[in-house]
Amino acid sequence: MAKTELMVDGTNIAWAWPRSRLCLLRKDHAGAQRLLVETATQSPLRAVYDQLTFVFDGPPPPAGPSSTRGVRVLYPDPGQSADERILELVTQAVHGGIGAVVATSDRALRDLVRTEGGSTIGGQALIQKIDPRNPAEPSRGGAAEPGEREEKPRPSGRDTEAWLQRFSAKKRPPT
Repeated sequence: MAKTELMVDGTNIAWAWPRSRLCLLRKDHAGAQRLLVETATQSPLRAVYDQLTFVFDGPPPPAGPSSTRGVRVLYPDPGQSADERILELVTQAVHGGIGAVVATSDRALRDLVRTEGGSTIGGQALIQKIDPRNPAEPSRGGAAEPGEREEKPRPSGRDTEAWLQRFSAKKRPPT
């Protein structure tokens, strides 16, 4: 049987999942990350994938989740985005003969993953696998119909710049 690794765009999924989003809204990034990793680790995903890898934006928070056997928790290197780190991992896996599946609702990342030879699963589909009792996304007014696109739109230049500023490794001098 071929090996397969699930790579989770951690911050993207944490914002999409109502349970972890509550932590993020309280600025508890470590709590949101722990909740996502622990819930996914205890889900049927462990029986489907040989490796679960979570990549979160920014530096590791104090008291954040840690890697265990079969579960990796990673953060981008300084000056690198989580998306770039995920693409590196996909490339390494594909070249190593390992199937790479990326869970994200980020359309641009999904397109790039497919270009590199990986496959994707949408954020809501992953959430349903780890938390089947999860209520339908409130802002959507219900669950997605089969075949309906759940991907978020491509970010604007202003969105991208805001994320780069927020997660930049460079410290700004006090004003």
